Amino acid sequence: MMMGEFDIIYFLEILEVTLISAVKFVLAPFEAERYHFNFWKATFITSIGGWIGVFFFYYAGVKFLAWWQHGVALLKSFFIKKSIQSKKKKIFTRSSRFIIRIKMRFGIIGIAFITPSLISIPIGSIVAANFYKKKKGVLLYFIISVFIWSLVINGIAQLLKLSQYVTI
Repeated sequence: MMMGEFDIIYFLEILEVTLISAVKFVLAPFEAERYHFNFWKATFITSIGGWIGVFFFYYAGVKFLAWWQHGVALLKSFFIKKSIQSKKKKIFTRSSRFIIRIKMRFGIIGIAFITPSLISIPIGSIVAANFYKKKKGVLLYFIISVFIWSLVINGIAQLLKLSQYVTI
């Protein structure tokens, strides 16, 4: 059975919304509404995309952080003498202070809650991988958070119907 042109375009629309959900979740429901997906279909697609992003960036973050720490330690052992090492003061930015404040006040649940809406899934997943890689249930909190935010943001997107103001 051959796929028609309509089927391919429909598949590409779903793929686009899924990939946007994995990276910048808050924009995906509005893109789904632009393609006239109904509420439940948009919620399903954006949730799946968000979950794919969480799993990918969490596990990639764990591997990347291990590689980074190993590389930094290796470079320090080659280039810096142990007697001369001086501790540099860490520089905190506004966003890093915000994330640390959420971590200290609300823990992993707070980070999981703000990840889809305020910070992107890649950043939130890597932060969770850095602080909570040995804690069980981290991904479950992210899965629940992505689903709840998917319901909320898709509801807002369906109510606002912003696609009626965009012409292509």
